[in-house]
Amino acid sequence: MDEGTDARDVLENKLLPLRRGYVGVVNRSQKDIDGKKDIKAAMVAERKFFLSHPAYRHIADRMGTPHLQKVLNQQLTNHIRDTLPNFRNKLQGQLLSIEHEVEAYKNFKPEDPTRKTKALLQMVQQFAVDFEKRIEGSGDQVDTLELSGGAKINRIFHERFPFEIVK
Repeated sequence: MDEGTDARDVLENKLLPLRRGYVGVVNRSQKDIDGKKDIKAAMVAERKFFLSHPAYRHIADRMGTPHLQKVLNQQLTNHIRDTLPNFRNKLQGQLLSIEHEVEAYKNFKPEDPTRKTKALLQMVQQFAVDFEKRIEGSGDQVDTLELSGGAKINRIFHERFPFEIVK
């Protein structure tokens, strides 16, 4: 917002009402940035703007970057407070599940053929899952510098393979 802006109806939440309302801020202009106006000076100017402007004077306590910080901080705190118990329960459930799995492996006897078969089957299944993820490009080892997975196969199939057939 700057001197020529009249956003009173918006900031009073009359024009397009939002559940949490609006918080007006005055950012540094390009002229301010080029003139090396620091953040503290910009915040002082922002406060002065809202307190001295006749359209915003009555709502100056709910405007500005410090108020926006306060509102967003409160929102984040509420979100964390609301979601943390479920997140904690989910993590505890996963921990319990993993502890049960570890208990099952504590009695592992390498000479037991049923255990060997089960372990081998699990390794093959995990390999298949990892292989599928790599092909889809959703694995945990996605390279951003070169093609991987399905993109690499596609490139080989469409660019190199036709030339190899001709040879």
